[in-house]
Amino acid sequence: MPFTPFHIGPGFAVGMLFKKHINLASILLASIIVDIRAIYCLFIGDCMLHGPLHTFLGGTILAIFVSLLIYTLKNPLMKMTDFLKLKQDYSSKSIITGALIGTWMHILLDAFLYFEMIPFWPIKGNCLFGIFNSPVVYNFCIVCFVVGFVVWVAENIRK
Repeated sequence: MPFTPFHIGPGFAVGMLFKKHINLASILLASIIVDIRAIYCLFIGDCMLHGPLHTFLGGTILAIFVSLLIYTLKNPLMKMTDFLKLKQDYSSKSIITGALIGTWMHILLDAFLYFEMIPFWPIKGNCLFGIFNSPVVYNFCIVCFVVGFVVWVAENIRK
């Protein structure tokens, strides 16, 4: 990837810019949880870092689990987002939308950087590899985080 925390940037920007339609907690969790297997493989297992969760099919299945988790935890998450002055929509639609966008965005960004990924499994290969190089993807993630933060600050200054 861009190293896992970098995935928060695009999720934060999209979540803040479209917060009436996309649940922020859902998109942020979905943006990073795709790497759960990769982290396991890196530290414990002897397996391919970018396996089944780094496919759009695997990401879609993972998004369903993220959606269920966020929906189950929506009451404490509402308190947390209200405290942070992040008024959020916790409808099923916004949660599912956020989870899908988060997982798919993660897979898309990684696909530019890792040849061994098979993002469109069962179709072999990675036609996205090399379209953008590492510095471009990392800088994109950083800029997105800044955009999300600026939107949050601007909304809170107006209140």
